[in-house]
Amino acid sequence: MNKKIVIDQIMPGCKVATVGEHEILFGCPSEVLKLFKLQSRGMPKIFVLPYEFYRFGVVQASLEFPLYNFLFNQGCYFRGEKLIIVGTEKQLARTREILRMTLLGPTREELESWHVPEEQILDNLRLSDHFGLNKLGTNVTATIDDMVIFMPYKHEVAEVVPNSVFVIRTGDNMFSVSNGNDLERVDINLYEMQAPPIPISVPNALTPRAAFGATAISQCTTGFDPKGYTSGIITHVNGLMVSIDGVAWMKAHLQSLGINPGEISVHVMTHMHDDHSNIYDLVVNGEKFHLIADKVIYRSLVRKSALILDLSEERVASFIHWIEYKLHEPLEWYGAEFLFWPTAHPIPTRGLKITVSGKSIIYSGDTVWGSQLKPLVDKGVVSQEFAQTLLDVPYQDAEVIYHDTGGGMIHPDIYELAALPPQIRRHIVPTHLPELPEDLVGVFELVQTGQNWILTPQKSYETSTYNQIRRAPLLATLSPEWRSVLLSQGVVKEYPHGYMLLQEGSPGKNFFLILGGTVQVLQGNEQVAMLSTGDFFGEISLMQGSLCNASIITRSPVRVLELPKRIFLTIVHETDLEAKLEKIHKVRPIYMQFRMLKNMPAAVQNRLFDVTEMEFWQAGDIVIRQGDVADKIYGIENGRAEVIFEDDNGVRQRLAELYQGQIFGEMAFFGDGHRTADVVAVTSMTGFSISRENFEEIVENVPMLKYGLGKLAESRK
Repeated sequence: MNKKIVIDQIMPGCKVATVGEHEILFGCPSEVLKLFKLQSRGMPKIFVLPYEFYRFGVVQASLEFPLYNFLFNQGCYFRGEKLIIVGTEKQLARTREILRMTLLGPTREELESWHVPEEQILDNLRLSDHFGLNKLGTNVTATIDDMVIFMPYKHEVAEVVPNSVFVIRTGDNMFSVSNGNDLERVDINLYEMQAPPIPISVPNALTPRAAFGATAISQCTTGFDPKGYTSGIITHVNGLMVSIDGVAWMKAHLQSLGINPGEISVHVMTHMHDDHSNIYDLVVNGEKFHLIADKVIYRSLVRKSALILDLSEERVASFIHWIEYKLHEPLEWYGAEFLFWPTAHPIPTRGLKITVSGKSIIYSGDTVWGSQLKPLVDKGVVSQEFAQTLLDVPYQDAEVIYHDTGGGMIHPDIYELAALPPQIRRHIVPTHLPELPEDLVGVFELVQTGQNWILTPQKSYETSTYNQIRRAPLLATLSPEWRSVLLSQGVVKEYPHGYMLLQEGSPGKNFFLILGGTVQVLQGNEQVAMLSTGDFFGEISLMQGSLCNASIITRSPVRVLELPKRIFLTIVHETDLEAKLEKIHKVRPIYMQFRMLKNMPAAVQNRLFDVTEMEFWQAGDIVIRQGDVADKIYGIENGRAEVIFEDDNGVRQRLAELYQGQIFGEMAFFGDGHRTADVVAVTSMTGFSISRENFEEIVENVPMLKYGLGKLAESRK
């Protein structure tokens, strides 16, 4: 007897359909496995891929840890079962490659094409073969297809359980589930960013900036622990921030620490497992993604990102500024020395040491260690020299050593590290650890979100304040003298999370420059912006002598420079700030009508404001003429236009209408540079334009904008 179909939402963008004893998961956002664990609920064994693998800054098809769970925690592979993944042929091909890269690592062909030295190729392949699963009953390494059934739709239908359960694809992120009699609709479309599945802790104090030190982005636990997030560390190197690995909802984690993602000067990825490399929201952030990596890590990140974002590898590479290192050779970076080495893990992984002025921080990377290394040496998987490098890590001269202690087959046993002499182990901070064994409490301490290790503090408060002011985009053109005024007259204050700095409808008080932290801008009950380090507010009411037009509430601990009204207005009138701010005030309300531009970081918006020109057209004006060289991109503030194409016979055809809040003219920027149709004003219109020269200069360094416009151009083809 067929049983009815029940649909449950696990989180936005993710639902489970239960048909009798069978469960089907639609959509698989990052960390959703942990929600099942929190509910003491088993993970389904049938997965339906979403239309987009990446949406609103979150990976929506994150299947790596659900597959690990299926293979190892549930033990299904050893019972001869396979995970079922349903999707289009293209989706399945992408998913197969993502899982192959993250479980088995790059192939010899890939490594050779990346010009990796033969010795490294052999090390990578031997480790991958050693740690890989074997096909049941054989000594042959299993492939992804030995673990997963990749099931394509046939005429938009997938028979996920023979003669019993069917999944029908009815649209983008729209499905139906049938048991042969009943039919239930499943909609996993997203219209806004999901909230993190596990609450992100907000520390009691703003993250201190140090000349040299570190801050924990998360609890540095495991990909299976439902109580926390995986490994991520910020290191402070000569006042610059370097992120080591990344966690899901990376931007939200940084904001909870009061860190603007734009403050991160460079990123280091140790390897491509999801619990260490979930930084795609930063790869397509408002600025170029700066990466320190060797060839293997760099090319792996580019390839995996391209598969997730559905872009070419060349396109993804254009988002990244790559700083290359070579294994075992020091890399000098802004007065610091970085040293990297390979670890013993199923896929290529790196450990690293950062040294500044004689002090060091070590990050072991995921690796086996101690007694686990002897069998690898005995079997010829790694050399004795390779193993000795890993064994020596805890003994190196370093103030802090973040060391993997995850246990099991591919992580060290914490008891082996606990057996080290006290003077050695006192420097060790365990990672990859959900909780300490009771008998090791007091021997080690678990990492806490926002925990800080300050090895060398900033030399002076005044110096750090000056550097923040100097880097603020609005104040970049101020002379040293005016900066001195700011330092002399401004007052630096700190406010806790949830504090209302300005209230809509109240008189303006001061000009505020954010030196650290994140604030929310509200008009009524609607959020209109999030501002972070380097952004500013409070100037409109001061310049116009009006009441505040928005409320400002801190969303993390915040440090601000407050400038009294009189001093602020004096500086504005005596410098180029007046013209710059007046243009921002004129253009910003217009940009808020455009979804793509509204969500850009404030610093990027300000760069666009600088090169924006206001436009006005009468009804009947030809804004764009077919065949002309494309010299501008446009946006409509008010009014309506139509897109008209003229074929070779002179027949004119209306292709589309354009309305308020729409951008046009971008197609030619992604084609041969010529206009493909006329755009004619149907009514009188106001809007803006940006010259191609200015626009391309900004877009080249703003992957988020490049990505969004590329998607817009594709949708109009």
